[in-house]
Amino acid sequence: MGAMGLRWPLLKRRKTSAAAISGRAEKLWYLRQTRLFDQLNESDLQRLAQSSEMREYSRGEAIQGPGPQSDVVLLVKAGRVKISTYSPDGKEQILALLARGDLFGELVHAELPAPARAEALDRAVVCSIGRVMFEDIIRHVPDVALHVIEVLARRLRAAEQEIEDLALRDVPARLASLLLRLAEGYGEDDDRGIRLSFRLTHEDLAHMIGSTRETVTMIMNRFRDADLVRVDRRVLIIPDRDRLHGVAHLRRA
Repeated sequence: MGAMGLRWPLLKRRKTSAAAISGRAEKLWYLRQTRLFDQLNESDLQRLAQSSEMREYSRGEAIQGPGPQSDVVLLVKAGRVKISTYSPDGKEQILALLARGDLFGELVHAELPAPARAEALDRAVVCSIGRVMFEDIIRHVPDVALHVIEVLARRLRAAEQEIEDLALRDVPARLASLLLRLAEGYGEDDDRGIRLSFRLTHEDLAHMIGSTRETVTMIMNRFRDADLVRVDRRVLIIPDRDRLHGVAHLRRA
């Protein structure tokens, strides 16, 4: 059953250079592309389109910067977003990669250390919803609450896997484990194996496994020589998941 009589305050416009998506019809189209709001009736969906704000970001553009965060929940409607934190000397650690339907911001990233930064990994469309409004939706539409729980549980499992990798595996095994998680979360079937549908640089991969770009480049070259991975026009293909799985589960000596 859809939500009824929600008390949704208007969301204040955020100051950003990203291009706003202001057309009501276009907003509704984006909102309908995820199952998160499947249970909202048409009237409430119209209110959400009116009260929320959607913006398009180009690759590398900041969505949220370090420091105090605005009181909004952010929903990825298209493209991909990376969440990073930084050491005092500026070293980046990528904490999460988000795709369509994933949430971040005030409600679901309160546990992240500061400073944290959200950045478009490729062209991305992001919907911002006031936290009070979003909590009201959760109270009225249990399916939305279940989706938030699923998001947090998935993120917790990924964090637990990363902790295990850092503690027990050397860099090649950590890289293989990461590639398998990316394939599971974002891979597409290809006649040559599993194809990652977006581009990650060696530096991005290094920032996800606690290594350096030079080390990742060396290991990726080894993986390519062993036909554990292939690269086609800068897109990564995993031809045999079982072989890569064997590398990922080698424990540190």
